[in-house]
Amino acid sequence: MRILRTCAIVGSTMAALTLAACSGSAESETSEGWREATSAEDGGGMEKLIEDAQAEGTFNAMGLYEDWANYGGLLEAFSEKYDIEINNDTSTGSSQDLVNAVVNRQGQDDSLDYLDIGLSFADEADRDGLLATYSPETVEDVPSELRSDSGTWIHHLGGTIAIGCDTSRVEVCPKNFSDLRDERYAGQVAIPGDPTTGESGFMVVQAAALANGGSFDDIAPGAEFFGELSDLGVFVPVEASAGTIETGETPIVINWDYLLKPIANDLLESSDIELEINLPEDGQVSSFYTASVNADAPHPAVARLFLEFLFSDEGQNLLLEGYVTPTRLDAMIEAGTVDEEALSQLPNQDGIEAPTPTLEQRTANQEALSELWAEAIR
Repeated sequence: MRILRTCAIVGSTMAALTLAACSGSAESETSEGWREATSAEDGGGMEKLIEDAQAEGTFNAMGLYEDWANYGGLLEAFSEKYDIEINNDTSTGSSQDLVNAVVNRQGQDDSLDYLDIGLSFADEADRDGLLATYSPETVEDVPSELRSDSGTWIHHLGGTIAIGCDTSRVEVCPKNFSDLRDERYAGQVAIPGDPTTGESGFMVVQAAALANGGSFDDIAPGAEFFGELSDLGVFVPVEASAGTIETGETPIVINWDYLLKPIANDLLESSDIELEINLPEDGQVSSFYTASVNADAPHPAVARLFLEFLFSDEGQNLLLEGYVTPTRLDAMIEAGTVDEEALSQLPNQDGIEAPTPTLEQRTANQEALSELWAEAIR
């Protein structure tokens, strides 16, 4: 197995030297043809893709934190299976930073091969011509609404909004948004940050809107709901985290199921705190991340081989070990190829059935929420 190298770029003075050290090997003579290949078959088949990828020998990524969605295990398995060296810059992981890296490193060996970004960023990058068209062999297992018509991005993992509750501090844990309208929860309920600037908090408010007569076209009831909780003294304007749960500052946290599950495991092991996780029936919302290949990838064959691995049974099961829901889950359950033990750890073992807003709805609600939230939370 190649040694995994994680390149953290810190400081402008050393950036150039560090990036140079992290740059990959040159492309093989035949790998350039993979830039135009829209599938493994189009480029000459899987055997040729593997051969050309191994000739390139390096995979450049950014923000694939090893403890998030089991990316550590995923990258290690990919490296070991294909003898590919991994350059994973974990100095940052925001979608905008990944897109900026692609824009600013055009034609450079240290540019990214692969992007793991939010839908709105993938859509903009696609319109700007930054993403390659490529479909892995298993693409038909991914529901059509979870991939772009042009084949430039595919959702690979997702999750559902859930309510986490410290059973040692809360006598009766809430299971739905409607349960939270109770003064017994005074000073206990929090969300992961400002919903006007953060994705997780925004989707929590969107879920609350659905639970209170709103829709993906009307997020106002969600903001009003948290305004009610604030007036009752239930809502705590603190950015919820594992630390705030452990100290008792926020015994009830609304967040993604795949983020609450590892927190629950860690708290049980470190502090003997049992975090109960419930999926609210009155406000179910899901969201997904996209996988894309940089059109200007310095290692075009490796980039496409990684996409094949990511959507293979092995890759999807490795994501499943990280408590996220892989988008091929239904097909894998039907085929009997899913890791049953990993599946049993998901709060929602039947896959994601919760609705998700369109890009247009998300954009409109994000714009509206800035004013609505300021009015609701005073």
